[in-house]
This record gives sequence, C-alpha cells and structure tokens, in this order.
Amino acid sequence: MKIEMEKNKRKMNKRADIPITILVIGVILVCAVALFSFISSTINTRNSFTGVGLVEQMSAQVEQADFYSLQGFSEIKQESDIKSAINYAKDKNVDGRKCNCGDKCNYYAELLSTAANANGIDPILLLSLMMQESTCVEKASSGSSLGLMQINLIHCGNYNLPKDKDACRKELEKPEINIPLSAKMLKGSYDNLKEGLVFQGCTNRNIAYYGWEKALRAYNGWGCDPSFPAQDKYVDEVMKRYNTLKKTSTGNYVEEKRTEGILFWAKEITSFSIEYKGSP
Repeated sequence: MKIEMEKNKRKMNKRADIPITILVIGVILVCAVALFSFISSTINTRNSFTGVGLVEQMSAQVEQADFYSLQGFSEIKQESDIKSAINYAKDKNVDGRKCNCGDKCNYYAELLSTAANANGIDPILLLSLMMQESTCVEKASSGSSLGLMQINLIHCGNYNLPKDKDACRKELEKPEINIPLSAKMLKGSYDNLKEGLVFQGCTNRNIAYYGWEKALRAYNGWGCDPSFPAQDKYVDEVMKRYNTLKKTSTGNYVEEKRTEGILFWAKEITSFSIEYKGSP
C-alpha cells in the first residue's frame, strides 16, 4: 500500500513539472527573441548613425538656406552646387559652351564660390559668365581682354592691379586674381545701376535689362558694333545657360523607410541620401 502511494505521488509530481517545463521553455524563447531583436536593432542603429546625423545636418541646412534665400542666394549649398555644375559643364555642351577646366574644375569651383559669397552673387551665374567669356580656358585672350573672365587691360592701375601692362597681364592670367575681380566688377555694376535700363542695342530692339541681367549687360559693355549684332544675345545666352546649370546642380533628397525587428521590438529606420541630376 505504501509503495503504491509513493508511485502515485511521483506521477503527480511529474504531471506538475510539465507546466513548469513549458513555462521555462516559453520564457527562454521569449528572451531569445528579445535578445535577437535588440542585437538587430543595435546593429542597424549603429549602421544608420551617420544617416541620422546627415538628416539632422540637412534639416539645419534647409532652415539656414531658407534664411539666406531672403537675400537672393544660398551660402549653404553653393560650394557643392557649383562643383556639381562645373563638372557637368566639363563633359557636356551647355547652351553653346563647354567648360574646358581640365583637372582644375574643383579649384575653379572653390574660387567661384568664395568670390560669389563675398559679393552676394550666385556662383553658378559666375560660372555661366566664365563659360561665355573664355569657355574656362585659363590663359584665354581676346585683344586686350585676358583670363577666365576676360578682364580688359584698361583696368590696370585700378582694383589693386599694377599700372605696368606686362605686370598687369601676368596678374590677370591668374585665376585667383581674375575670378574675384570679375565678381567685384559685376557686383559694382549691379549696385551702380539701381533701376532697370532700356538699351536700343545693335538690333534696335529697345531691350529692357533688370537686376543681374542689367549687370551682365554692363559687364559686356554698352557699346555696339554693327558688324557684331550677336552682342545683343550676350545676356540671353548667359542667363539661359545659368538656368540650365541651376537645374543640373539641384539636389534631390531621397528618403527611405524600413522596419527592423519584430513584435514589441520592431523599430522604424529612416535613411536619407542626396542625388544630383545628371541632366536638365
């Protein structure tokens, strides 16, 4: 009788152990899933840390760009934009001109960006002007006009240029002198001609110039050579190229969202990238 009772007791204990075993296995499985999800989320968080920083940086840049756009230009994205535009113009004909900058494209872009920032000009407008004047050939010359921006020797003795023509010529052939000086001269024309101006031109069209178009016309000169009526197309060509280059350098912000992990440990990961258009 005693032996039979012991057997029954052991059977009851085994039955009682089954739920406990199931519970223990369940807890272990849940812990394993949680640990896997945590590790996965941690890895993804680490991998996307740079992306999150980029998002925050871009948000700050957008806010600052909105502020600077009130002044008519953006200092925030201008260097990346001008580099994108000049390298695009190096490979493609943009409204009648290419930029033959060779291995100095990024160097010219930096000079354009700095000069533009100092004078409140869109650097891409300066690039379009440079392409119009010299097709980005550093030592280009046309009569008494020299360099990337074709600055005339009549300015020797002014703008801190030497009076001696030979010395002045050597200075104007330097991109680091030529580009900033052209920006200063263009801004000077913009400031000195506050109102719009109607110009009869070589083709008697009574062309009205305003804003930077007015400054570009002054940069090219108000004279007229009847044998060269294409001079009246100068401003139109510069502005058309400027608008084309502006499109090619505009960045597209691409947002991608994905979910990592499962159940309560699911986490939404957002990644950003910047794509630049390869054509207008």
